[in-house]
Amino acid sequence: MVNKKPSPNKAPSVARRLRLPQLQMVRMAGDGANFREMAQALHVTQPAITKMAQELERTLGAEVFDRSASGRRLTAFGLAVLPHAQRSLAALGQLEEELPRYRDGGQPALRIGSPSFTAAVLLARPVARWLQQTPGARVQMSDGVSVQLLAALQAGDLDCVIGSFDEGSSSDVDLAQLHFEGLYDDHVTFVVHPDTPGRTRLNKLGQLLDLPWVIPPRDSQVWKVLRQAFTAAGLALPSGVLETSSVQAIGAILSEAPGTVGAMRVDAGRYLVRHDGLEMLPITPVIKLPQIGILRLHSAQPSVALDSLLTLVRAEVSTLIAQRPRRARAATAVK
Repeated sequence: MVNKKPSPNKAPSVARRLRLPQLQMVRMAGDGANFREMAQALHVTQPAITKMAQELERTLGAEVFDRSASGRRLTAFGLAVLPHAQRSLAALGQLEEELPRYRDGGQPALRIGSPSFTAAVLLARPVARWLQQTPGARVQMSDGVSVQLLAALQAGDLDCVIGSFDEGSSSDVDLAQLHFEGLYDDHVTFVVHPDTPGRTRLNKLGQLLDLPWVIPPRDSQVWKVLRQAFTAAGLALPSGVLETSSVQAIGAILSEAPGTVGAMRVDAGRYLVRHDGLEMLPITPVIKLPQIGILRLHSAQPSVALDSLLTLVRAEVSTLIAQRPRRARAATAVK
């Protein structure tokens, strides 16, 4: 029987020939470093960096670095390779960080990304229960807007993101890399203090323009869809605006300032109604947001630990959805 030589394009051959410094070079180039800066960071000579770059390109079968650009930038092919290099290096970094725990019989940390309001409303109870059920476990939770969390997930710095995902504005590369499991629909809600003057007559977007606003940052989904809604209605953007990603800060400001309106995701609005005694305005038409769900990488299978936590998250979603009709009926009865 003749043993066939493996094709140089197959993954095992690439994996055998790749070297860690080459992956670091790709990551540094993605951060804007040139060959001289790479040589300094890796403690080698610049000719050695050039040789490593050439070997990497022969291994991968295409040019990774654009020599015609000022400095050293990544080609389109290099940009496609970049997230794979980032995830590989992130996985090695996590392994190095967790090795002492593994030696002592500990469990790996789960790294979850979520906007603060989603974390407060949806994740607080499942995470607390999971930690009770999993002695010695650890959860690292990262806060941020959707675009920041997505970048961290693609770089391998997070195991999953629980938040929104706008498929319509995502690239083909993003859609090919990501797995999205929808949990519940979302929309913008407007929250005020109960003592806000004329509160019961506020039911249209244009009526809120004269009020001060508290709102998530301008790179958030809330701002993006609000801007579209204002433009579609022929309205100017609100002028008096405080931007913050902290739902607790929004609640504190609204509690102290009747007459200020907060625009946020509906889960954040429900949280502030429940914890700060604020009220939602019945603004029409409803301004929809991308669905809230679980985002993971296709290439990273969830661990048993992550699966068990996500099971609790799904159960919490079912509880929250089951509670909403009862609250709506109670509100109607009061009226």
